[in-house]
Amino acid sequence: MMRRLLASAAVVLGVLALFGERAPKRVVATPEIAPVQLAEWLRDRKAGLRIIDVRTRGEFDDYQLPRSEWMNAASLAVTSFPPEETVVIISDHGVASPRSGRQVCLLRGGVRGWLDDVMNPTITEDASPAARTAYQRASVVSRYFGGVPRVVDTPPVATTGHAAPSVRRRGC
Repeated sequence: MMRRLLASAAVVLGVLALFGERAPKRVVATPEIAPVQLAEWLRDRKAGLRIIDVRTRGEFDDYQLPRSEWMNAASLAVTSFPPEETVVIISDHGVASPRSGRQVCLLRGGVRGWLDDVMNPTITEDASPAARTAYQRASVVSRYFGGVPRVVDTPPVATTGHAAPSVRRRGC
């Protein structure tokens, strides 16, 4: 009788534990860096800059950013880098943040962002002054990397997917 009572209590407590309040997961936000800012860091040879690409090996082999190195995403989460390094992570999908307290940034838009903002920046004739200033900044680094800044009739439509293999590598 006592065993049945204890077993019943264990079952009830087990069920309650399933629905009990869990401690919230600690979410660490990784700051993002704009592709144009990364291009300026590369052009200016920023000391301690390390660019880690965690896309699949095939995607990396199809197209890679200058000075980037490939690393498995699972390895990144357990890798420690020297604190003086600035690490920029390139991922077209989510990625676990690596350990340690150094500066870690995620490239905004991944490779697609790099292609759109650095290799092929565009602006319309009737763009605002702020947009013109941003375009001027982007066009300088675009030309440095062999990109083609253009003035277009209509603003570009945001695309999804990965078009890097169709882009011919230009410049450095």
